[in-house]
Amino acid sequence: MGGGKTLVLILASVAVGLFMAVVYHFSSMRSQQWLSTRFTSTLALVSVGAFLARITLAGAALVAVSLLTTLNMLAVGVAFVTLFTVLNGYSLYRLAKTGRGVDPSSHVLLP
Repeated sequence: MGGGKTLVLILASVAVGLFMAVVYHFSSMRSQQWLSTRFTSTLALVSVGAFLARITLAGAALVAVSLLTTLNMLAVGVAFVTLFTVLNGYSLYRLAKTGRGVDPSSHVLLP
């Protein structure tokens, strides 16, 4: 494979990884938001179940991309992890900056 084709393949792989990271991040945010309004008493348990479902779907998507395309899976994975980490960091920064993190009722447990 020529150098130009390799570069195009790697750039396409990075684009797929970035797309998957954005989709995973926003699906994670939306599912947590939806779950928090419907399952207040069992939110932790349901959140773990939702995480396992999302990670299973993401893994299945990665396996499908690996089997059906000639994309560079290392580039897909690195792009996915990098952007997802940045998006989560930004979300946590915004949450900390707005001060809407911990419910005041949970302060009972603090000394």
